[in-house]
Formats: sequence, C-alpha cells, structure tokens
Amino acid sequence: MSRPYASEYPKLDLDPDFKSFFEDFYATSDTPDAHEHYVKYFTDDATLIMASKTVKGSDGTYPNQ
Repeated sequence: MSRPYASEYPKLDLDPDFKSFFEDFYATSDTPDAHEHYVKYFTDDATLIMASKTVKGSDGTYPNQ
C-alpha cells in the first residue's frame, strides 16, 4: 500500500525525518478539522499568510496587521 503523501527525492543523503515531516505536514494541511495539529509545524511566533488572511503566533492573537 502506498502512502498518499509519499515524496520522491533525488538521490541525496537526506535525513528520513525531513521526508516524514513533509509527508505529515501535507497530510495534516489537507485535513479540514486538523487546525490544532497544523500549528505544531510552525514556530510559536511564525507568521502564516494564506491568500488574504494573515495570522501571527500559534494562538492566532495577532490577526491582519
């Protein structure tokens, strides 16, 4: 059985944890009710911009500025 978010990479000496991170990140980002899990992929003070919406901080208390 193949993983739906499995990635292919050129032949590089890449840490398997990076591959897992990206596969898990994309699987989580495509899960509509996984917002609480999605923030774990960013630092606590990250700024996330999606189209016209901007959120700063993992608690989302810094909206559009």
